[in-house]
Amino acid sequence: MGRTRGWIVGMCFVACLLAVAAGPAGAQGKPEDSVVVYSAADADMVNAVVAAFEKKYPAIKVSTVVAGTGEIIKRIEAEKERPLGDVGWSFGPEAIGDKKGLFEPYLSKESGGFFPGQVPADRVWTPFTTMPYVIMYNKKLVSEAEKPKAWKDVLDPKWKGKVAYADASKSGSSYTLLVTWLSIYGKNDAGWKFVEDLLRQCKVLPKSSMTYQGVANGEYPIGLTFEQAAFDYLKGGAPIGLIYPSEGTAITLDGSAIIKNAPHPNAARLFLDFTVSKEMQDLMVNRFGRRSVRKDVGSPAGLPALDQIKALLKRFQDALIKTQ
Repeated sequence: MGRTRGWIVGMCFVACLLAVAAGPAGAQGKPEDSVVVYSAADADMVNAVVAAFEKKYPAIKVSTVVAGTGEIIKRIEAEKERPLGDVGWSFGPEAIGDKKGLFEPYLSKESGGFFPGQVPADRVWTPFTTMPYVIMYNKKLVSEAEKPKAWKDVLDPKWKGKVAYADASKSGSSYTLLVTWLSIYGKNDAGWKFVEDLLRQCKVLPKSSMTYQGVANGEYPIGLTFEQAAFDYLKGGAPIGLIYPSEGTAITLDGSAIIKNAPHPNAARLFLDFTVSKEMQDLMVNRFGRRSVRKDVGSPAGLPALDQIKALLKRFQDALIKTQ
């Protein structure tokens, strides 16, 4: 009996070691019956993914809070002693900065399908889609001859007060644009002068959505935003054009992360894995015009290949996060 008991104890010890060695990706148990998702994605995208998730997993109820990236991070930080959310989905990982302690490292079971180099070494966040940044313009208000071809062209006095741009303290995409300009023109007096001059041209708005909606509706001739937002209106028939500035532009990843001490951690991991499954990544490309992080999913029809866009340095994403 003593040997048998010792053998059982020994095997339990080995099993525990294997569970620890498996790391966050292997720590997923039975999903809870609900999950709370904080997202910076457009409401249409959130609704589509949530509906698909609940159809596939009818035993799990999804609750959502949709807000800007900055607001999401502030909310998670305010709730850190007693988290109410489970997963932050589709937000700018640059906003994490020194807030990594708010999140639980996790390696998605879908990560083997990602392009190489997209998962950060610390696994604090998981890539969701790839996003170039663009100048968006309304073709009824801006002729092909006068459209800006570079970021610096937006400084033309004729555009003063006519350029839509979201507040970078509230919008992850606008923060990325700010770092883009500093990366091009220098993180020095000259670079900040360019930023200040550009902001004087802009109508600074409280939400990212007001930028692309305003340009599509003809409220503003020009908007500074991310590709997918503009492309969505182009596909819908709006008189929209996209410009990839000649100085170069950011091509970044947005991502997702499991909130530390989440009340529904297993359901959170299941939801995160679902968003980067081939099924959902196909949806992102074909319905929403986003570029996938998966090797087995193509690019959106009607958009240039990434290698045709002048991009900033490959390590831009690291520089973006360190700037925070």
